Amino acid sequence: MFNRQPYTEDVSTKAFNTDNSLKTRLDSAVNGPLSSYIRTKGNVGLSVGIHYGGKDYYFNYGETRLGNSQLPTSRTLYDIGSVTKTFTSTLLALAVNEGKVKLSSPITEFLPDSVASNPALKGITLLQLANHTSGLPKMVTNWERTVTHIGQPYANYDTKHLFSYLKSVKSIRSPGTKYEYSNTAVGLLGVILEKIYKSPYADLVAKYIIKPAKLNETKFTVKGADTTLLAQGYNEIFIPAAPWEFKAMQAAGALKSSAMDLLAYGKLQLSDAPTPLSTAIKLTHVLTYKDEQASIGLGWHFLGGNPKIVWHNGATGGYRSLVCVDLERHIVVVVLTNNASTGDTVGFEVLKALHPLK
Repeated sequence: MFNRQPYTEDVSTKAFNTDNSLKTRLDSAVNGPLSSYIRTKGNVGLSVGIHYGGKDYYFNYGETRLGNSQLPTSRTLYDIGSVTKTFTSTLLALAVNEGKVKLSSPITEFLPDSVASNPALKGITLLQLANHTSGLPKMVTNWERTVTHIGQPYANYDTKHLFSYLKSVKSIRSPGTKYEYSNTAVGLLGVILEKIYKSPYADLVAKYIIKPAKLNETKFTVKGADTTLLAQGYNEIFIPAAPWEFKAMQAAGALKSSAMDLLAYGKLQLSDAPTPLSTAIKLTHVLTYKDEQASIGLGWHFLGGNPKIVWHNGATGGYRSLVCVDLERHIVVVVLTNNASTGDTVGFEVLKALHPLK
């Protein structure tokens, strides 16, 4: 996630809108955690997608903007933040399967000479960028000086600033020795993938993932008619927050999507189709690092160390997201919210509620 501060829930309750008809056991099972979440003061709206028993279900609660009484839908758009990282790791897996690179390839092969010459970067591999063991910090130290609008912390941070940071970084932990979640690393991985494929990151995601998977509502910018589908985001003190804009760090958190699209993306994680995309996705599910803090493949984390359940969450200035996939039971849970509280964690409660149904 992107430097979000802890949020303390207010236990006050409120009335809310929902399209959950409470007609089935599944409806009732998920309503517990979802209604508890949306009743909490300050939580605005959420869209949930569930794949269970071979069928898709959608549930919406709250409103798209404070006070408008407009219920979200499965097509409402939200910032998905760091869930974008799983798209980035899938691109890396594609490049590996195509023989363009190896996971063990050193990052210095793809950096300008003036950057690659920094001894602190020696020994870092593409794998370590993807599984957060590169030793690079969570966030670069020179990003604040690029901020011109408090609501867009990464809009001006370009590759020039990123390379400037990488040139000057002096001391990092020995690569491959410890997990430390790093936006810096995945942002850099996106820049490297651009060089490997000789194409902009956004174009790569569109060509290799969005178009083949028909994720028509997954995009980097929301404009034109799509703006009517965008839920208004709110920060921790309920001030309106726009979707974040990115340059060099887009591979770490730039995508926007809907519950419908992300559920389709989650179902891709279950596919055994002999396609380049499905084969690459399988590679992202292979365990690459495990310690007492984390268990991870390529981008995807394993829930509680269980290699059969992959997940990733995301947070930007006014949104939270979660995609969680039980690979063994073929269950997918997607949660999207337009407020920066605890909407991602409620997705784990939904997964727990679904397990007893089986």
